[in-house]
Amino acid sequence: MNYQALLALPAVALLAACGGGGGGDVSASANFTTLRAFSDGAGVGRGVASDGTEAVFIAPDIAEVVAISNQDNPVDLQFSDFAIVDTRPTAVIRQGTVTVDGQVANVTIVEDNGGEAGLIYLEIPGYGDAVFATGSAFGAAPNGSFTYNGVHIIADRFFGDQQDGTFSLTADFNSRTFTYNGSTISSSLSGSGSIDIVNGRFSSNALNSNVGGDTNTASMYGQLHGDSAQSVSGVFHTNESDPFNAGAFVGSR
Repeated sequence: MNYQALLALPAVALLAACGGGGGGDVSASANFTTLRAFSDGAGVGRGVASDGTEAVFIAPDIAEVVAISNQDNPVDLQFSDFAIVDTRPTAVIRQGTVTVDGQVANVTIVEDNGGEAGLIYLEIPGYGDAVFATGSAFGAAPNGSFTYNGVHIIADRFFGDQQDGTFSLTADFNSRTFTYNGSTISSSLSGSGSIDIVNGRFSSNALNSNVGGDTNTASMYGQLHGDSAQSVSGVFHTNESDPFNAGAFVGSR
């Protein structure tokens, strides 16, 4: 078995997990695409299910991961398959392992209390890490400005060292802009970007990143979830050709 099949499993499974799930051949009704490739072959991908449930993810060998995710891979995996190990003000943390053809990966899940979104950090010993953010279908953008709060995680792409903290995101749907402020004990991510209110997505390639005193710009790929954009999730990375740091976030208003 090649390890990309294991990476594809969470991408497909999480599209089911927040969208009502129930397994079956999820990939047959979902489409995965590559959003950005890094020079080391890793990159950013997106998956959209036929019911509108959506995921963005950062993973090694992104082209092959996307290709495998678009194949028919029967999956029946839910957040509730993993034990709760911690409770935060905005989320519960679940941990466990997943095994495919004898290959074991460590799984950490952040399940937002809003019930519309979650994220997963997947560690495959000897191969690398991947992070996925997912949530239910977007309905319509509300009028006005709203603030979302939740869990923000970041890791060194080459040495792990995962940290978690908190974030606050203010979305002004009338001006179609957002501001983000996230931090952990030794990092911060802040800045602004634009909101696509038609497709329920938001993005920026000019956020300010500070990790252990090292400053850089960063890119974000975000999603709105729920009938009236009750929740948000997304991934981000610093802007080197092979980004040093990457992470994800999930929260609700």
